[in-house]
Amino acid sequence: MKKLLGILILSGASFGAISQEVMEDSGEKNFVLKFCPTQLIAGEFNFSYEQRLARIISLELEVGPTISQFGLNFGNQRLWQGDDGLGFWQFQSIDSEAEPAIGFHASLAPKFYPASEDNQLKGLYLSPVFKFRQYNYMNEDVNGVLDDAKSHINQMIFRFNMGFQFWPGDGNFSIDMYFGVGLGMFNLQGNYLDNYIDDQGNVQYRWSSYGDSGVRINLATGLKFGFGM
Repeated sequence: MKKLLGILILSGASFGAISQEVMEDSGEKNFVLKFCPTQLIAGEFNFSYEQRLARIISLELEVGPTISQFGLNFGNQRLWQGDDGLGFWQFQSIDSEAEPAIGFHASLAPKFYPASEDNQLKGLYLSPVFKFRQYNYMNEDVNGVLDDAKSHINQMIFRFNMGFQFWPGDGNFSIDMYFGVGLGMFNLQGNYLDNYIDDQGNVQYRWSSYGDSGVRINLATGLKFGFGM
C-alpha cells in the first residue's frame, strides 16, 4: 500500500512537472506592458497594459500624462485653432506667452486577433479605440499684473485601429505596430489678455475667455515596445 501510494505521488509530481513544462513551452501570453515612444510626437507619454480575455480577444488600457507644446516643434494646440478650421497650413498660434502644462490621456480598446490559434497575443489584430485626451497650458500676463490663467483643449476620440504584434524569438519582449483612422470631437477653452477703462479713466487689464469646438479627422500610427508573459 505504501509502495502504491509512493508510486501515485511520484506519478502525480511527474505529471505536474510535465504539464507545467508543456504550459511554459506552449508560448501562451496572458498580459503585456507597453510604452509607445512615437506618441511623444503628440505630446503624450503613452503607457499601456494589455490583458488576454479569451483565445482571440484582449483588452488594452492606455494612460499617461500629456505635455502641451511638446512635439511637432510648434505646439500641438495649433492643430486645433484657426478661423478656417483645420487646414494643412492654416494654423493659428496660441498666445506667444503661453507656457506648457501637464494634462492627461486615457483610452480603452478591445482587440481581436482573428488568425490567432495559440493564445499568444500575436499577429494581425483589429481594435476599436475609445480615448479621452486633455492638454493644459498657462497664459502669462506680459505686464506682470495678473496671475496666470489656465487654458485647455480636450478631445474625445473614436478610432478604428489595425495592427500587428509579434514577439521576437518567441521571448517575453513584444513589438506592436499599428495604424488607425477615426474622428475626434474637441473642446477648446482659452484665455487672452484684454484691457478696459475703469470708472476713473485708468486702463486696467483682465483675462477674457474664448471657446471653440468641433469635429476633426483623427489619424494615428505608432510603434509600441512591451514586456509580457
